[in-house]
Amino acid sequence: MVVVRSVRPLLHVRRVSVVVGWLVCLVALWALPAWGQMPSFFRQPKGSLLIVGGGDTPLQVVQRFVALAGGAEKARIAVLPMASAQGDEEAQEMVADFQRLGVSAQVVDIGPQDADADSTVARLEAFTGYWFSGGDQTRLSSLLVGSRALQVIETRYQNGAVVGGTSAGASVMSSLMLTGNWRTPNNAEEQEQINIARGMKELAPGFGFFKGAIVDQHFMHRARYNRLLSAVLDHPQLIGVGIDEETALLVRPDGVWEVLGTHYVKLFDARQARIIDDTNDLLAKASDIRMHILPEGGTFDPRRGRVRFPLPPQP
Repeated sequence: MVVVRSVRPLLHVRRVSVVVGWLVCLVALWALPAWGQMPSFFRQPKGSLLIVGGGDTPLQVVQRFVALAGGAEKARIAVLPMASAQGDEEAQEMVADFQRLGVSAQVVDIGPQDADADSTVARLEAFTGYWFSGGDQTRLSSLLVGSRALQVIETRYQNGAVVGGTSAGASVMSSLMLTGNWRTPNNAEEQEQINIARGMKELAPGFGFFKGAIVDQHFMHRARYNRLLSAVLDHPQLIGVGIDEETALLVRPDGVWEVLGTHYVKLFDARQARIIDDTNDLLAKASDIRMHILPEGGTFDPRRGRVRFPLPPQP
């Protein structure tokens, strides 16, 4: 005997489940905070990063920084010298460069006792641009990471301010930064003996503004290929960014990276690479690492891995 069962109860149960599911989604969406109140990691920053590989900062880079900070009439720039233990001479020179472009700029030197002070927070909120001078990036990291002062700068960046810096002020922008403590070779022959190696110990927490990257500066001048490649092999989810002197990388609000200045930015992308993890051997073993060499005007979209080069000048 064949037993025929009605499908109506099953269809009814399915309809009820779908309705309940939609109600749950609507309640969940209603319970979320407004977009302006969302945590920063859910939002694409409205501001820009402009980081320089050291050496002389080209005038066009300074001009671009001023434009991103609101232009000569609206820009208010803080120059932060804390990476250096030699006083604020470099910072004063940078202030003078900004002022020659008609910009309001001043040195803001934050000490350990100031990093969480209400007065520091109130003062930093007034700026549209923040420039970190060169020196030792670990001084910046140990002073500001986790502080209220850095939280203010990050909030201002999320809401449209520009954050930049040179040398140490460039390295500190990523979540993991190179500390610069790798042994310096005594001569050219010894330079050749410093190999690409796994298990680097010279990484420390940075500011975390430059997502998905790890930065090295003075790149060509100080031959830092092996150092950056070693860091990328240890952290293949991060794109290695080597910035030459007198050259800058602009991280735009649309997520695209743009090269400015005199020389090159080199990128090492191991996100799809084959990396051999041999715990008994620190020597590197890897294949299919992508390298990009970008001149001024070149751009890179890290989400799509897409490179665009500037068009050649028309005759």
